[in-house]
Amino acid sequence: MTIRTIPTDAFTQQLVRIDQLIATGKLPQAGKLLNTTHRRDPHDPRPLLLGAKLARAANNPQGELQAVQRAVALSPEWPVSVMELAFVLSRQQQHTEALEQARKAVALAPDDLEVLSRAIAVANAASNAEQALEWARTALALVPEDRMTLPGAQLLRYEVAQQLVRTGQHAQAQPLFARLLEELPDSPGAHQGALACAAALGDTGLHRQHADALLALEPDNPRYQYQRAIAYGETPATQPEEIVANLFDGYAGRFDLHLVRGLKYRVPELVAQRLLELYPDRKFNLLDLGCGTGLLAIFLGPIEGHIIGVDLSEKMLEQAARTRLYSRLHHVNVLDALRETPSDHYEAIACNDVLIYVGDLGEVIPNAWRILKPGGHFIFSCETAAEDEADLVLRSASNRYAHKASHVEQLCRQAGFDDIRIEHLEQLRMEGGQPLPGFVVVAHKSTGHAGLAAA
Repeated sequence: MTIRTIPTDAFTQQLVRIDQLIATGKLPQAGKLLNTTHRRDPHDPRPLLLGAKLARAANNPQGELQAVQRAVALSPEWPVSVMELAFVLSRQQQHTEALEQARKAVALAPDDLEVLSRAIAVANAASNAEQALEWARTALALVPEDRMTLPGAQLLRYEVAQQLVRTGQHAQAQPLFARLLEELPDSPGAHQGALACAAALGDTGLHRQHADALLALEPDNPRYQYQRAIAYGETPATQPEEIVANLFDGYAGRFDLHLVRGLKYRVPELVAQRLLELYPDRKFNLLDLGCGTGLLAIFLGPIEGHIIGVDLSEKMLEQAARTRLYSRLHHVNVLDALRETPSDHYEAIACNDVLIYVGDLGEVIPNAWRILKPGGHFIFSCETAAEDEADLVLRSASNRYAHKASHVEQLCRQAGFDDIRIEHLEQLRMEGGQPLPGFVVVAHKSTGHAGLAAA
C-alpha cells in the first residue's frame, strides 16, 4: 500500500500555492504563477497537471485534455499523471480511452489504494461493472483483516457488493450487505443493496424487511415509499424523479451509441417519419417530452417552427443542446411540463420511451389533448402489456411500466382524441438479447370536439 507525503521543497510549495489560487477562483493570478513555475522546470509534469486543473476551472475542456496529455508524455511511468488522464477522458465521455489509461495506471501501481479507487470510478462511469468489480476486489485484498471495520474498508466492501449486484451476482452480494448492516444497521445504502438482493432472489420476507427499514429511516422519502409499495405487491402510479434522473444522468454520455447500435432502438426515427408524413412542409411547433439526448430532433432535422425539449436529466439536456436543433430546453419532469404548458399551444407533441417511467397516463393524455392546437397530434410509445394483464404493469426485471394498448386507446378517446392509430411493433428495442414488443400511438385532436379538461 503506497503512502504519499507532500515534499516541503520551495518548488512544491509554489505548486501548492497555485492549487489554492485555482481553488479560490483566482485564475489569472494562478495562470501567471503557473507559467513562471513551468518555465523554471519544463520537465516536471506537476505544473502541467495544475494547468489541466486551471483549464477545467476556466471551462476549457480541450486545454485540460492537452495539458494532462503533455504531463503523461513527460512521465509515462508515473501513475498519478496516467490516472489523471483517465479521469479527464472519463469526464469528457471518452470511456474506452479512459479505461485503457486506468488499466495502465493500475499496472504501474497495483498496490496503490488511491489509484485503484480512482480506477473504480472510471469503470463505473463507463458502466463496466465487471472491471469495477475486479479492481474493487483487488483493493479490498490489500486491506488487513484487523482494519476491515474502518470506514475506508467498509466503503470498499460496499463497492464490491454493489458491483456484484450490477453483474447479477445477488447471492454473492447478499452476505456482504448483511455483514455491513451488522456494523452499520442504519445505512440506507446497505439496506438498498440488501433489498435489491432479496428482490432478485425472490425472498419476499427480506425484501419487505429492508423496504420497511428504509421507510422507517426516512418516512417521507418518495423513493422508499415507491420501493415499499413494490415489496408489498402494489403497482405505484409513477416512479420518483430521483430514480429516473439518476438513471439517465449516468447514461447520457453513452446513451445514443448503446441504445441505437446496441439495442437497435428505432422509435425516434419512426416518430420523425410519422411527423413528416403529417407535416410534409415542416411547418409545425413540437414539444419533445423526455427529449433525452435529442435523437428525435436529429432524425427530424430543422423545421419551420420551434422544437421545445423537456427532460428530467440535466446530463441528457447537455447532450441535446449540442444538436442546436432545439429552440429551448427545460429541466423539468413530464407531468409538470404538461400541467404548466398553456392550452392550444403546439401542433405536435412527441413522447418516446418516456411513459415507461411515468406509469399512469390518466393525467398525461388529457393534458396533452389540452395543450395541442385543434388538428394537432400526440405521438408516443409504450411497452406492451398483454390484453390479459392489468392496464398498467410494472415489470420487476426492468423496473419499467408496460401499458395495455386497448386501455391506452380508451384513455385517448375519453380525453377527446378522435382519430387514434396504434402501430404495434414486434421490436421496440432489444432486451436481454430478445426483441421487446411495444407500440406507437398517433392520436389526433379534432378541430371541433371538446375533450375532458385536464385536472
